[in-house]
Amino acid sequence: MYRQFNKSKRHLRAALAVVAIMGTLTIPATGHAMDIYGGLSMGQARHETTGGDLLGSGFSGTVDGNDTGWKAFVGLELWEKYVGAEFGYADLGKASAKGTVGGVASSATSAATAYTASLVGLIPFGTQSGVTIRLGLAAEKISVHTAGPIGAGAVNSAHGSDMKIFGGLGFQHYFSKTWGMRVEAERHNMGSIGSPYVNMISAGVVYQFEK
Repeated sequence: MYRQFNKSKRHLRAALAVVAIMGTLTIPATGHAMDIYGGLSMGQARHETTGGDLLGSGFSGTVDGNDTGWKAFVGLELWEKYVGAEFGYADLGKASAKGTVGGVASSATSAATAYTASLVGLIPFGTQSGVTIRLGLAAEKISVHTAGPIGAGAVNSAHGSDMKIFGGLGFQHYFSKTWGMRVEAERHNMGSIGSPYVNMISAGVVYQFEK
């Protein structure tokens, strides 16, 4: 577990470096004062998973891939309001499966989180609204806990971490100079174990720190 933690930290540092370099390339030569903003969103996370992903071949039963998700982020405007670099944390919820494997009662739960670093572009509609386009890297972490046969106390756990590209599309509107809202759909590729993909639709607030 310690090696996985160090690996995740190295991956996240690499992601931050890539985003910082990409962001630097987007800044025009004029010395624009970069503004800082932050936000918090909540929504619905949907795990694209099957019982086979969580419990292996031979699974028969039900799978629930829907759960509540949330994310928090801080951003830095690199080029006026049109390009920003955002760094955040997302709780991507859980998926569960319950049924039998080879005739033996079994269950599993898969939980996912991510540390993210991304560039966000804004296509404006007027002066206060616009469409957001996101592309970045995420240090995805997933934990899978299985039990079977149910009630016998047989429990197994597995943990994985991967660095993956993720993206999103959304809509943003500012009600004032400091307060706004954002609705966004994102897709995460989770990697080696558990739910292969997680999609999240969220809505929340954005706060622009005053200069």
